[in-house]
Amino acid sequence: MLKSIKVSNDRIQQVNMALGVNGYPSQRALAYDTGLSLATISNFLTGKPVSYTSFEELCRKLNLDWQEITTSIEVISTPHRIRTNTQKKPNSNQFLDWGTAIDISEFYGYSQELTQLQSWILQDGCRLLGLFGMGGVGKTTLATQLAKQIQDQFDYIFWRSVPTVLSFDEMITDMLSLVSNYKENKPNINRVIHYLRAYRCLIILDHLETDLDAFDSKYNHFIQIIAETNHQSCLIFTSRNQPDEISLLENWLSSVRSLKLFGSSEAAFSLIQSKQLLGTEKQKYELCDLYGNNPLKIKIVVNAIIKLFNGDINKYLAQNTLLVSYHLSRLLEQQLNCLCDIEKQIMYYVATNSQLTTITDLANKLPHIPRCHFWQAIERLNLRSLIQEKAGKYTLQPVVIEYIMEQFKPKPVLELVNKELTYSNPI
Repeated sequence: MLKSIKVSNDRIQQVNMALGVNGYPSQRALAYDTGLSLATISNFLTGKPVSYTSFEELCRKLNLDWQEITTSIEVISTPHRIRTNTQKKPNSNQFLDWGTAIDISEFYGYSQELTQLQSWILQDGCRLLGLFGMGGVGKTTLATQLAKQIQDQFDYIFWRSVPTVLSFDEMITDMLSLVSNYKENKPNINRVIHYLRAYRCLIILDHLETDLDAFDSKYNHFIQIIAETNHQSCLIFTSRNQPDEISLLENWLSSVRSLKLFGSSEAAFSLIQSKQLLGTEKQKYELCDLYGNNPLKIKIVVNAIIKLFNGDINKYLAQNTLLVSYHLSRLLEQQLNCLCDIEKQIMYYVATNSQLTTITDLANKLPHIPRCHFWQAIERLNLRSLIQEKAGKYTLQPVVIEYIMEQFKPKPVLELVNKELTYSNPI
């Protein structure tokens, strides 16, 4: 393999002056002319290592003698078989495929999270980023806003909502077709990785939860390859559930990051303010808290208040129930009824406790459940973002508590254990 090389510190000013002298008004203009990524151009101009072939091509374009301005180093930047200087960047209307990405006219909340995510991707070189949280918490909206804000740092943008994709192979074919400038049209992950090394690509896979539930799914294998393979691109995915494999990768690879969302008070309050509801500011914030600052749940509730209570928040709160909407009950049913019996028992105990519950409290209340099944259930509930930890203690959203109290009934402990054993060891 060829060594990477970089501009020596005392020549950086000369190199940057050559940009304008040779008719390039910006780094983007040079990137477009050479077919190299913006990240490579930036590294070259700031004295950071780039591959030998990229360095040679940039010196030729800027009329520089590479031997006079360079410092050879030992770090390998790109595999020698990737010839980035031979890849031509397509024109501006060819390299964006937003698929069914949602349209965002206004974005509220999650400002700190957005800043953190940008830093992970642009400064830390994150290759795999997972956004997790209950349905309606704002994962898709945040992923869309993030992608829009950093898109100019990438050569290609590829977005897919997984439930709309007919098959994994079709998705890979579409992706490869885009990043190869429509020169390749067969599902080949090796070729995808080739282009992810040659170009800086941003891939977003939305609503991936169904396919990640299967341990041996093609999506799982693809995500693991993205995480473990050296390249200069990034894949963002959203899911209600955080797979064990992703948690494991994050603990051992600095290029893998994840973020759990538990709602945004700013986003929830802004949604309420956008409608002409009757009520004090205190009542509006109370409404936000009751529904865990979950934007989708707030939208459902606001719609119910308008239709059933003429937009009066006080009349709604006077009903002493948070489940007036069938749509909301269906949403909670989808998220909670898939739990096994031991998980439901843990949720029921947390729901019936007025105080925050510690792990020790939970274990003492369920003494006959084998410890291995107890801890596995706790882990699964955490990965699904169904229980929230505050200062080492667990609690639930008020609307989730009400649903559990109505729908979950405690069962004899022996029955729970037998069912859990069957669940964990199917015949």
